[in-house]
Amino acid sequence: MLAPAFVRVLVLIALAAGTVSSAGAVQREESVVLPDGRRVSIAVPAGFKFVQSRDSGGAPRAALNASDGAASLEFSFLPDPDGKALRLRGRNELMVEFFQEYVAGSVEKAMEFQELSARRGVGTFCVFTDAALVGKTNLPPNEYHHLTAGLKAWAGWMVVFRLFSQDVKSEPHLAALRVVRESVEERPVPLR
Repeated sequence: MLAPAFVRVLVLIALAAGTVSSAGAVQREESVVLPDGRRVSIAVPAGFKFVQSRDSGGAPRAALNASDGAASLEFSFLPDPDGKALRLRGRNELMVEFFQEYVAGSVEKAMEFQELSARRGVGTFCVFTDAALVGKTNLPPNEYHHLTAGLKAWAGWMVVFRLFSQDVKSEPHLAALRVVRESVEERPVPLR
């Protein structure tokens, strides 16, 4: 008679583990069409809203926003015909060009480059902590303690991303960073 009770306990443990691990699970996949017709897939985690638009020059943009407001991830897709962002030095130079403005107001007072370890493509990012918000709680909407900013590149294109969050160890932040690492990519076309 202990066996059925033991089995019930194992089932409950498995269900609980599945519930915990599904917090950042992919809810659906969206596509952004680049100006040259190529498609980039973006996995949208459960609990995030997806929106896309074009800037004034027609370049694609997209955003993922956690429904609880804990994180916001913005993408700008830019052509990279000479492959500058594919090279580490080129990425670092672009990072300075795009994100230098955040250094002075950050706790870090520097850009500490980290490699993205992307599933496809290459990338670099750094984290800025807003010095003016340290120790403050109950921030108004769209104000965040942290900005994780970076680039991800593949042949001919790069995406510039900005991930705003209250806590770099929170599940919404980690789920959004996983999107950049494991998604935001062109899928190889299967051969027929």
